[in-house]
Amino acid sequence: MPDSRFFHADGPFSLGHIAGTVGAELAQPERAGEMIRDVAELEDATAGELAVFSDPRHATAFAKCHASVVVTSRKLSAYPHNGSTLLLIDDPRLAFARIGKLFYPRALPKAFIHSRAFVAASARIGDDTEIGAGAVVGENVQIGARCRISPNAVIGDGVTIGDDTAIGANSSISHALIGAHVSIAENVSIGGEGFGFVPGPKGPMRVFQVGRVIIEDQVEIGGNCAIDRGSLGDTVIGAMSALDNLVQIGHNVKLGRGCILAGQAGVAGSTTLGDFVMVGGATSISDHLTIGTGAKIAGKSGVMRDVAPGETVAGYPAVPVRQWHKQSAALAKLVARVSGKE
Repeated sequence: MPDSRFFHADGPFSLGHIAGTVGAELAQPERAGEMIRDVAELEDATAGELAVFSDPRHATAFAKCHASVVVTSRKLSAYPHNGSTLLLIDDPRLAFARIGKLFYPRALPKAFIHSRAFVAASARIGDDTEIGAGAVVGENVQIGARCRISPNAVIGDGVTIGDDTAIGANSSISHALIGAHVSIAENVSIGGEGFGFVPGPKGPMRVFQVGRVIIEDQVEIGGNCAIDRGSLGDTVIGAMSALDNLVQIGHNVKLGRGCILAGQAGVAGSTTLGDFVMVGGATSISDHLTIGTGAKIAGKSGVMRDVAPGETVAGYPAVPVRQWHKQSAALAKLVARVSGKE
């Protein structure tokens, strides 16, 4: 149950309205008028609440669940349950995520500029935008409508931000063009100089960085991420991509649409990821590579070569996942043989 000190549910909503919102089939249509006040975990849900059953491993909890309604698939609905009505849909997890947004939509900005914020006279601020205490908005910045600039965020000169975008507290953004419906969490650095150096007789000399960061629409960026601007060209984060916390994106990296990078992943400069690439946590991707559309990279991998479209790789250095499993099995047998335990 969400803590009401921090989260306030909209609603209640009728079962018929919820089913229509996500395109689900209500197993007992006669209950369409029943009101649902909140969402809850399968194990804890009670009357008036909605839960989700999307994994057979939770069948025991499903059998004991007292929620008024459970979102599940037709296949999983065959498991025993305790009288809850069912919302049937092919992808219950996706439906539950959409229902969650129905009950807990993102809070609207307050259309307010705090007296302790600094906004340059040349900045253009859209309607109904909120700018928090200590925030700095530089010269010639353009911020769209219904944005939220949280306390102590710094928006550098010339940055543009599209409508309905949220910038988290203490984040620093420079040399960037940011789209609409973008969510940037706390302590994020965007537009800093890339890690580019040329060895010289007196030590490394930094390469000039005069590119930009382009963040397309509907991107989500987690806390403490760093995205470097390009050296001459641009660093690009494609539409609908999602970066977990602590992700590093080097200069001139290009991410396609719908990419997902889990926590602590790092992509070195000038590497290109196609659309819908999935990168596991703590993965390192070397520079000047091409990762094909739909590729999947297992967590803690070290990618040192191009990855073909649709390929799944794992290991350090990363190899096709079946090869990695064979290598791991062969190594285990070798260790067992050496230690006399085979």
